[in-house]
Amino acid sequence: MKITKIVSASLALVLGWSGTALAQDEVDALRYTRYGLTGSARIQGIGGAQTALGADVSTMASNPAGLGMFRRSEFSITPGLGFSTSTGRVGGISTNDERNSVAVPHIGFVFADQQANEDSDWRGGTFGISFSRLNNFNNRTSYRNTAGGQDPTIVEYFTELANLRGRTQADLDNEFDNGFISMEGLAYGTFLFDFDEDGFAIPTARVGNIDQSEEIIRRGSQNQIDIAGGTSYRDKIYLGASLGVVTSDFRQERIFSEAEGSADTDFTSLQLRDEYRTRGTGVNLKLGVIVRPSDVIRFGASIQTPTLYNFDETYQRSMYTQFLPGESYSEAELPGEFSYKLKTPFRASGGVAFFLQKYGFITADIEYVDYANARYSESDDFSGNSNYFNNINDRISSNYKSAINLRLGAEARYEVFRFRAGYAITGDPYRNADFDGKINTFTLGTGIRLNKYYADIAFTSSTTNSLYSPYNFSDPSVFVPVVDIEDKLNTVLLTFGYNF
Repeated sequence: MKITKIVSASLALVLGWSGTALAQDEVDALRYTRYGLTGSARIQGIGGAQTALGADVSTMASNPAGLGMFRRSEFSITPGLGFSTSTGRVGGISTNDERNSVAVPHIGFVFADQQANEDSDWRGGTFGISFSRLNNFNNRTSYRNTAGGQDPTIVEYFTELANLRGRTQADLDNEFDNGFISMEGLAYGTFLFDFDEDGFAIPTARVGNIDQSEEIIRRGSQNQIDIAGGTSYRDKIYLGASLGVVTSDFRQERIFSEAEGSADTDFTSLQLRDEYRTRGTGVNLKLGVIVRPSDVIRFGASIQTPTLYNFDETYQRSMYTQFLPGESYSEAELPGEFSYKLKTPFRASGGVAFFLQKYGFITADIEYVDYANARYSESDDFSGNSNYFNNINDRISSNYKSAINLRLGAEARYEVFRFRAGYAITGDPYRNADFDGKINTFTLGTGIRLNKYYADIAFTSSTTNSLYSPYNFSDPSVFVPVVDIEDKLNTVLLTFGYNF
């Protein structure tokens, strides 16, 4: 069946409530590798296409060769508003959630050497520092579903975990006495399953339809500070390099519930809560070049080394259950924390820009990223878990692939006014999924340019689709709820700039 293929083919399903306490997986590797639009309102207004453009503060985060085009120093700041909407669809039921955020996704300062020797082939140097938001993680998703009386639910999933792992009543009793360290331990401690005389875990009795619901709340962002320099050779060839320091703060809370209304069994409801937070820091290096053979056309190219991250993670899960006649049980997993490393893939970009004299320009970018090359590794205090990371890395290689990201933009000029539009496609990273995982982004913008001051405003709208399942069984033919999620992010940005 088609759902089976989706479940087995793509980790966009997130694999829901993992039985292991370790939270990082291939989904996290993609999260920290797949970027949204970045830069000032001017650049985002043209779909982020700036590899060949240059002369914008945002160039430090994409192609630092653009710094060589500056003739004056410059400062800019870009506050923004984000409006995210998530729609979860399953079993013919749609549930909408919204979340708004306020941030400053870009700040930049450029210092241009105005004492450059005009008689030299090399026209001095330009240095800069910028702050860019690579990802906005703020999002809230929810859904509701009704499982039929014959459909296994998350209770059967807990039971299967216990049986597949060979858990015995004695070792789960040990968890009960000394602290829970597993998902099946939590389920056992809150009486969702017991053991028969042969030592097999069996789920608590339930009859009729089971109402399911889940809320997933995500917060945080991924940001990059670039320290860059650029120069110009005869105003024809521009070279640049930048050191990027990336920081990431991601928090997620998931609340899953099941409820049964029948009085024929003791079970009434359960609630499973999962909370974890990851904070990391990474570094990368970017090298770029822009060639301007004439005033009409420019070509640009840049490469970015893999970003080398160190992450620290904290997590905790808890379970709450209710049974007739009015009995309730609550247990929590021992809180945990650990550290690990992540290497993201190499990135390469190329671009071209056509200038229509004083009337504006058209620009286009193409970027290559092989998501299958992301790799986890142990930190010094994570010894003994190399097999765990090897398994994740194998799944990254088998579930992800290389992708092409395309960006296209245009700017029209009339006296001091600017009018912009753009379109970007973030390519599908999934190898064999039965859904389209690309992200489509449409952008509009306008601005005004004066001698020393400028102001720009941009609107961006991104849409992406994914699939999610809260749990999965070892037999992929067993029915599980598959939620079709559509995420939309609309952003309004306003840039203020000053030349000096």
